[in-house]
Amino acid sequence: MTRETTPVVWGVGTARTIRAHWALCELGVDYKTHEIIPRTETMNDPEFLKRSERGKVPILEHGDLVLGESGAIVFYLADQFRDHIALTPEPRSIERSHFDEICFFTMMELDGPLYIIRRHQGLAEIYGASDTAVNAAREYYVRQAQVVEGWLSEAGPFLMGEAFSAADIFVGSCSSWAQFIGIELPEGLAQHLAMVSERNAFKQAFATNFPPAAMAELARNLK
Repeated sequence: MTRETTPVVWGVGTARTIRAHWALCELGVDYKTHEIIPRTETMNDPEFLKRSERGKVPILEHGDLVLGESGAIVFYLADQFRDHIALTPEPRSIERSHFDEICFFTMMELDGPLYIIRRHQGLAEIYGASDTAVNAAREYYVRQAQVVEGWLSEAGPFLMGEAFSAADIFVGSCSSWAQFIGIELPEGLAQHLAMVSERNAFKQAFATNFPPAAMAELARNLK
């Protein structure tokens, strides 16, 4: 694989897929997109299934590399194209340790409860409806979001201080998802989302990640 190989993102339409698009846009890397939308006939694309035996998006293809999991994809892109812009602190630094803590916390404690809500509200016909699970997940999300709000108040304006990083991609994608499903964000996270949403890279990624077909599927799941 060479740096000149054009990255390919398989997957659009979710808060997890936007992370790959957002990272690539922040890095200024040209890439290709295949509009594979969860729970639609596009998931049956034979070329996609060759690359994702699990049938999950996003998938990043870069030369011989085929990589799933949005967190792994963002970290890989940040390392591979570090000379474009630093989306992660230097390896083995104290800053990198704090950065890793924020990212893993976000993917577990913010993304996790949001997906519980997604399963038992938006996808109740598949996973079963459960007001108890949904309400508990909403309350849990808000409590954990307040932890991140505290980190923001200490570092600000971004999670790692003055510089935008991949941590802002993870938190911003979760905040956008939470806001979309009607969760009132803590004030600090609402301000952070408003700020990162104005970035050109976010706007480009959002437009790519949420084409009309993906927006229609989201609307259907919210009914």
